[in-house]
Amino acid sequence: MKDIGDEICGVSESNFIPLDKNPQKAERVLTLFRAHGFSETQISKMVRIRPRILFSDPKKNLIPKLEFFRSIGLSRTDMPRILSLNPSLLGRSLENQLIPCHNFLKNVLILDENVVKMLKQNSRILLHDFEKNIGPNICSLSGVGVPKSLISFMLFQFPCVAYQNHEKFKKAVEEVIEMGFNPLRTMFVQAVQVICELTKMTWDRKWAAFRRWGLSDDKILLAFRSHPLCMNLSEEKITRGMDFLVNKMGWEAVKVAKCPAVLFYNLENRIIPRCRVIKVLISEGILKKDTSLGTFLMPSENQFLERFVSNYEDKVPELLDVYRGKTVRLKTGLRSKD
Repeated sequence: MKDIGDEICGVSESNFIPLDKNPQKAERVLTLFRAHGFSETQISKMVRIRPRILFSDPKKNLIPKLEFFRSIGLSRTDMPRILSLNPSLLGRSLENQLIPCHNFLKNVLILDENVVKMLKQNSRILLHDFEKNIGPNICSLSGVGVPKSLISFMLFQFPCVAYQNHEKFKKAVEEVIEMGFNPLRTMFVQAVQVICELTKMTWDRKWAAFRRWGLSDDKILLAFRSHPLCMNLSEEKITRGMDFLVNKMGWEAVKVAKCPAVLFYNLENRIIPRCRVIKVLISEGILKKDTSLGTFLMPSENQFLERFVSNYEDKVPELLDVYRGKTVRLKTGLRSKD
């Protein structure tokens, strides 16, 4: 005879602690979840992840927590989705974990809707010990003048950084200060994220990938300060981008370092087509050789086409074909690739 969890949730017996001692208790738990909007699929998922949830006391343990999640703004749709993905939340103490964590988040994120947005994006944050790492880490940022708006940005964009060991996090903040980052700018928390998450070996390899192009440590630091996430790029992407811009297009490596954001773009789909157009415009004397990379690589496609193709089509009618790779520029003029 199948136990109640197997019968109702479709969970194999091997995943269960036998429930036949108190099937009525399990039935009450399942009924409670259904009453709060959980689908059979969501209930089954919760039980698979956390079988012991069927032993919970609905009145003492589950109802107060479900009511808490509804009270902080989780909708009847959001709550089942979040808890079915992370049923461990229902195993945490309401008074000692969930409420203090929520209050801490609300103090940082200010608005209830921001806390709800955070939980919808990363509910596991409520499982962490705020007193051990997250709280001290956020205090480290506040202590050097990082505003709550940027701390909120970090929690949303790089939540794993907030969980970092406090000593490691504190050291990263100190390094970022020493590098000259402004704690009032977004780049500050981006730099903290990069330093926290990259091992020293990986950091050194990325640094070496830039140094191979003749860049001094000061120039590499300038690139990092301009766009900290450039150190998250793979060594291959750094090398391929630098090779094309420096060796194929003739731009100085230091100019790329001044605008490292261009290395994030797709080489084949964005950088090469645009550079073909710019090279023609430079050869025609329409643009200067020292044209900044950011002026033509960073705008949207429509903006680029308007500024650098449509704007000069009366002087170089074939520019759109050059951009599309249908025409090759030769010393004697333009010819079709076909």
